[in-house]
Amino acid sequence: MSGPRRKRSRIQKRPGITRRSFLKGLGLGTAGVTGIGLLPACTSDNNTALTDNRTTPSEGPPSQNVQFLHSVASGDPAFDSVVLWTRVTPDNTTENANRTIAGRVDVFKDEALTLFVKSVNFQTTGAEDFTVKLICDGLEQDTVYFYQFRSNGKTSPVGRTRTTPAAGNKRPLNFGVVSCSSLAHGFFNAYAKLAERDDIDAIIHLGDYIYEYGTGQYGNVREYEPATEIVTLSDYRTRHAQYKRDEDLQKLHERFPFITIWDDHESTNNSYRDGAENHTEGAEGIWEERKGFAQRAYDEWMPIRLPEAGNQAKIFRRVQFGDMVDLFLLDTRLFDRDIEAATPVNPTDGVASQPDRTMIGEEQYNFLINGMRGSQAQWKLIGNQVVFHQWIIKPGLNNPAPAQLGELLAPSGLNGDAWDGYSAERQRIINALRGDDGGEPIDNVVILTGDVHSAWVADITDNPNQPIDAVGGYNPLTGQGSVATEFVVSSVTSPGLDVPNQVIESIRLTSPHIKHVNVTERGYSVLRVAADKTTCEYWAVDTILERGGSEQLSATFDVATGANRITQQGVFPVDEVIGLLGV
Repeated sequence: MSGPRRKRSRIQKRPGITRRSFLKGLGLGTAGVTGIGLLPACTSDNNTALTDNRTTPSEGPPSQNVQFLHSVASGDPAFDSVVLWTRVTPDNTTENANRTIAGRVDVFKDEALTLFVKSVNFQTTGAEDFTVKLICDGLEQDTVYFYQFRSNGKTSPVGRTRTTPAAGNKRPLNFGVVSCSSLAHGFFNAYAKLAERDDIDAIIHLGDYIYEYGTGQYGNVREYEPATEIVTLSDYRTRHAQYKRDEDLQKLHERFPFITIWDDHESTNNSYRDGAENHTEGAEGIWEERKGFAQRAYDEWMPIRLPEAGNQAKIFRRVQFGDMVDLFLLDTRLFDRDIEAATPVNPTDGVASQPDRTMIGEEQYNFLINGMRGSQAQWKLIGNQVVFHQWIIKPGLNNPAPAQLGELLAPSGLNGDAWDGYSAERQRIINALRGDDGGEPIDNVVILTGDVHSAWVADITDNPNQPIDAVGGYNPLTGQGSVATEFVVSSVTSPGLDVPNQVIESIRLTSPHIKHVNVTERGYSVLRVAADKTTCEYWAVDTILERGGSEQLSATFDVATGANRITQQGVFPVDEVIGLLGV
């Protein structure tokens, strides 16, 4: 989601009409560097519990003083492997920049670390910011493992991870789904609550894991490191390091494997292939270099497998969970996205509907559609950053929009930063899901989305206000005409919409495909995937202004297998209290 728009004079930053104001108005090396092909794999004598007789360089006399300040993490699980991550911090990073730090990671089948499975040695240097990233393979499918890093006589916290089910396994799955964690806006209580759960297989993070702003530029609850906006490689590394020291984020990483994709703030606000709204060419360097710095730091500091070894610019990929789920992660920002259309979209100028405008590009489109068509999994999940369904937001007949919404809601209310600004490519995907492109229809597609700091649930259709007997029509009572569903999750901390109830009512009245809107809650979702249905639960925390607090379930929504539409919903008292759905 957008942050404040910059004055190009660089004297100060002030809000303008970006996604943030739109919504606010509506209210190459050794271990740890790059891709799969360069990451060392775990080794052992066999896959059973072994006598703990390991000897590695890390067990010799300490050669330097190190710490594990950023805990551990795991990610991108497969049926026989998982990525393991940590960062080893020397006592003086500057003086030790060219030195090598050695160590190992040990893997066990029990939390007490008595059932030893295997270990792997590592080396890291300042070239990769002393991060360590390994692929631990040769593991058993659908199995919980525990791991711990060691170096120079020091040990890391113990991490827990889990491999995925293998082909033929169709057990139910549960995912924690999160997005948009602005450290400056508060505390990550949503992460802490998720870490307390025992029913999660993996965390899906849909982007805006970090934010690029300086202290006080967007939120003022907590201060940033560095205090200025991040633009250099050192800046991006420092910001990632600050986030990885947050105790609630550490708890969640220690508990479950992450599957992540970036949105814009991992680089800078409203970024795309060739630039960004929050980048001033020259004053902030060259965009291609800044983008490269952001991508490199992301690869170093996140437990992600690159689909092409050494190519840090390409992160769209597929993660498989047996025969139940195929998760397709898209890059709707940096890979092949054209500059966004203006917000609000002007439907008369035809920019948003130009057939050559692209959000994901041809290569990524083929990856998605061909991958889903060839999938043997019952459910196809799409990890997508920006809102896919149409935002047809207009004032109600008797509820004129507040003055601050006038420019944003007229004439269409469409958001140029979301798929509304790339409607031809969106229609191409819809056509493929329906089978109108000459291929087989694709059923049981659920889109997971972040970015907008608010909860939205919608059916996916060509035109939600067109009669069902017309081409692309939609029946809001039966869901006929819907080809998929979308769950937009609320943010961890980033601010939502501060709007009157009548605006929410207007959204519901003019957008029959939208089944739920909640613009005030912070929290997370749990996606439960089973043979007969997929269920999305929306969980809300009661505060982000201090660490701790409580949570409550605010709403649930079901999608029955084969239905391709929202089939059942339950809205809980918290929504009634807030008064968001007074239709």
